[in-house]
Amino acid sequence: MSEIRSTLAFIAILFSVAATVLESMAVSVALPAISADFDVSASGATWVIAISQFVIVALLLPMAALGEVVGYRRVFLTSLSVFCISTLACFLAPSFSVLVVARAVQAVGTAGAMSLGFAMARLVFPDGRIGTAVGIIAATVAISSSIGPAVAGLILVAFDWRGVFALMLVFSLFAVIFGALTLPPNQPSNKPYDYPGAALVAFVLAALLWWINGLANGWPGATLFPAALIAVVGMVLIVRRSRGKPSPVFPVDLLARPTFALSIAASICAFVAQSIGFILLPFYLIFGAGMNALEMALTLSVWPAATAVLAPVLGRFSDRISAGPAGAAGLLIMAAGFLWLAFLDKDSSAVEIAVRFAVCGVGFALFQTPNNRLIILSAPRERSGAASGSLSLARQIGRAIGTAIAAYVLATGTPSTSLEAMMIGAILAVLGAILSFARRKI
Repeated sequence: MSEIRSTLAFIAILFSVAATVLESMAVSVALPAISADFDVSASGATWVIAISQFVIVALLLPMAALGEVVGYRRVFLTSLSVFCISTLACFLAPSFSVLVVARAVQAVGTAGAMSLGFAMARLVFPDGRIGTAVGIIAATVAISSSIGPAVAGLILVAFDWRGVFALMLVFSLFAVIFGALTLPPNQPSNKPYDYPGAALVAFVLAALLWWINGLANGWPGATLFPAALIAVVGMVLIVRRSRGKPSPVFPVDLLARPTFALSIAASICAFVAQSIGFILLPFYLIFGAGMNALEMALTLSVWPAATAVLAPVLGRFSDRISAGPAGAAGLLIMAAGFLWLAFLDKDSSAVEIAVRFAVCGVGFALFQTPNNRLIILSAPRERSGAASGSLSLARQIGRAIGTAIAAYVLATGTPSTSLEAMMIGAILAVLGAILSFARRKI
């Protein structure tokens, strides 16, 4: 590919990343307006988000496997097209039930685009430049995560919640147009797609997420036990079914590689810790530190801002340094930031709190970029889709577990307990550092 076409193709990937990040971040801000417009309860309105989470987690690996069979470009662009059409349906939804159904279809597109984003980047750039690409993608995620809620808030002030979906539609349309013109094809495997295996993986992962959400929300045991049983028994069946297959839907072949497995485990630890911080600290900042909503938002934005600034720079270096020591150092810095946060007191200024957040963001960036690069490159090129899907799944599972831990803390504690829970984040970051350091050099 020419340099210009590679750049335009990468822009298409970045637009798809921004659209899918907005899908999760901006809609959360719009929930109160959606609830009021359709006259549904606040708890009922959360199905707009919950249905999307279930579909995405269930389909990440099956969509990645489909990309390997029929081609990454085909599945990626089809998924983005589904995202566009369903986003328009969300914008036009005449009722809450139609909106929920449209969100479920939108999540199918999100899963396809999200699962193959890094695989598409590997098609666009040679392996020697993957670190740079991963760093820029990480920066795009961080920027979209930090400004997404603020932009959504401004849209809600000027228009209504439908404007949030209009913004998503613009980003995804750009991604489809740029992608159709510039994204390169790859040689698909043309092997038969394992439909029963894909259905089993989707069902088991959905059951696992149901169980995690149930723990977070205090659902009765009669609801949780069947989900846990399905998750455990189903996972055993998946592993037994996948063993020996050259390209299984659930990547047991990649997880058998110590470097890949340790990198995925370290990523889950990092995202669990991050979610604990992002969910619990707003409650402390408002109810403990006495900040208003704007002060809280600006303080929280320091973490993703630090990640956004450093990720592209670290991406360049990650092509030249070992991911093990770099990732371990990053998570130890992140653990130090969590420990520092745990010792906040009511007299701590906004600047002091923001500095602690910045330390966490710096550590997270130092870990994430080389770790993501290593996950992609530790898989054979023909298994890039499975590696990309696994990376996205690790992020989603980590966030779900972190949400469950944070929900339990909020249900049983006080604002000060939120600070004490930062010790959990520190422990998880240290565990991730140990896993990261255990990887052999690549």
